Amino acid sequence: MKYFTEDELLKESRPLADLALEALEAGKVKNLYYLLNEMNQGHAGLCGLGLQWLPRMFGRIRNDFGEDVLDGMLGKSCSYLMEPYVEEFSGGDEKGVITQIIQMWMYQHSAHIVPIAENDDEVAFSLTPCGSGGRFLLAGWPDTTPEIFRPCSDGTPIFCRGCKALQKAFNAACGAEVWTTEINEDLLGGCTMRFSKQKSKGQKLFEPLELYQVVKSRCQQAIERIREGDFNVRDLIKDQHREWLPYHDLMITYAVCIQAEIYRQKGSDYLDDFLKETYDTGFAMFYPVYDALDDLGLLRMFVQLWHYHQATFRVEEEEDRFAFILDPCGSGGRMYRADMHKGRFEYGKGMPCLMKEPANINFNRKDYPVYCTHCASSNRDQFDGKPFTFVIDGHAMKDPKSPCVQYLYKKAARREVSTEMLAQVGKTEVAPR
Repeated sequence: MKYFTEDELLKESRPLADLALEALEAGKVKNLYYLLNEMNQGHAGLCGLGLQWLPRMFGRIRNDFGEDVLDGMLGKSCSYLMEPYVEEFSGGDEKGVITQIIQMWMYQHSAHIVPIAENDDEVAFSLTPCGSGGRFLLAGWPDTTPEIFRPCSDGTPIFCRGCKALQKAFNAACGAEVWTTEINEDLLGGCTMRFSKQKSKGQKLFEPLELYQVVKSRCQQAIERIREGDFNVRDLIKDQHREWLPYHDLMITYAVCIQAEIYRQKGSDYLDDFLKETYDTGFAMFYPVYDALDDLGLLRMFVQLWHYHQATFRVEEEEDRFAFILDPCGSGGRMYRADMHKGRFEYGKGMPCLMKEPANINFNRKDYPVYCTHCASSNRDQFDGKPFTFVIDGHAMKDPKSPCVQYLYKKAARREVSTEMLAQVGKTEVAPR
């Protein structure tokens, strides 16, 4: 059964920002307020998945190999991740780099950041809470799942270890203690982030109002303007789903660095099991949300998910499923096309690598992008009894120029996939729900 004509499906595929622009032009202020609030949290699901996946990786490595190995992997990864920011900061753009870093933390869903002060020596911000490690603590994960999320031996929360590693790498490359954080002992989830001025010492980097604007999203700024009667907000709304791209890409490149190191040091079999325990268990938390939605609700959710996942795509409807033609996917596809990490990302250069040998964890392909292994792991998990919501054709993206394809199955569809797709991940049949 099909729900839509081609024109109707094209309308359903638009980002929320396009709908908000229509509401703005039509003077539908109530609709505009609603859409701005929806857009402000449009990335929440993706942010939440990253909030689960990264610390699961850190915890698994610490548990299997010890904190020294974890710190080695984090240090190597973060040195790679921080390279372009170090170059910009050392080149004199201290204000620009401080803005970029604080906004990456600002776009962590549910984060609350307030400027504390700027003086001759530093710029400081209060995170109450931090949207990653702080949220993780507030949700109680170290208490409910201590086998993975317990703090490190020095008391640092497992997620915060990854943040500290970024700072350590940045500071080492700059040759000074530039970027530091202090976890608040009196307020759970709170943290203070400081940036020590170097070449700009004694200079004013931000005007007072500018410093407050730095920590406000485009949607928040638009709402404030509209409340004051200023409807000149088109520039804030257009392509709003792109505004959290720096933090999105930091999470993605952090993940690929860890996966690449796991593969290099431990091989494809260990990477296979590693992703089952880290990615699949995190993704599985979202299945109840998918189960609660009907076909239209699922379609609309995945349309926005892919927009906020920075993809360029179109949707096609079949009798039993929707096909998202990702050209490219906003994470693995963009990586394959070397369109990430400030244009410096390229498989085979620096940390990211291709997997040489075919394996079930890489859709049984050779010279395969290591990041995309989590899609093979997720396919297998769905074939083993989970809902068919995020089924990837592992051979569609046969080279960097070709698109990837994701299938979203309708609720009444039979649990069937082709024998070829089963073979991609080493399966011969689909398990019942």
